[in-house]
Amino acid sequence: MNAGRLAALGLLAGLALPAFAQSAYRWVDKDGRVQYSDQPPPPTVQKFEERRLTPNQSTAQLPYATRKASAAFPVTLYTSKDCGQPCEDGRKLLQQRKIPFTETRLESAEDVAAFKARFHKEPTVPSLTVGKDKDEGYAAASWNRLLDSAGYPPAPR
Repeated sequence: MNAGRLAALGLLAGLALPAFAQSAYRWVDKDGRVQYSDQPPPPTVQKFEERRLTPNQSTAQLPYATRKASAAFPVTLYTSKDCGQPCEDGRKLLQQRKIPFTETRLESAEDVAAFKARFHKEPTVPSLTVGKDKDEGYAAASWNRLLDSAGYPPAPR
């Protein structure tokens, strides 16, 4: 095999590897300006937020019914760092049903304020939105009904 083909195969193999999560950092500098970076803040910054970001997952290989439902009724799971088992159970249910979802962690005062502005109430975690419908607290039967009514297929057996 010549060097050109070998290089092309190496490039294709590298592109086929799964994308890894990256970190994003947020902090307020000494002049009071909010800074965002993919690099950690300078050592002089004592308080900062680190978020793990994962790239969007392609829906091209999902079943047609799932792609159709996710386009019409996107799913968002609201969690927090101290939510514990209910959030884990909710995430597991969505993963078992192979439902593409966005997880929004309520970690900062700004996150909570955005939740309040959107839903006009104090946050409850976990919360699930399917399109414009929302369910608070984890209850598998209730979440499954909400997903079923949006047209998401049941969990594969």
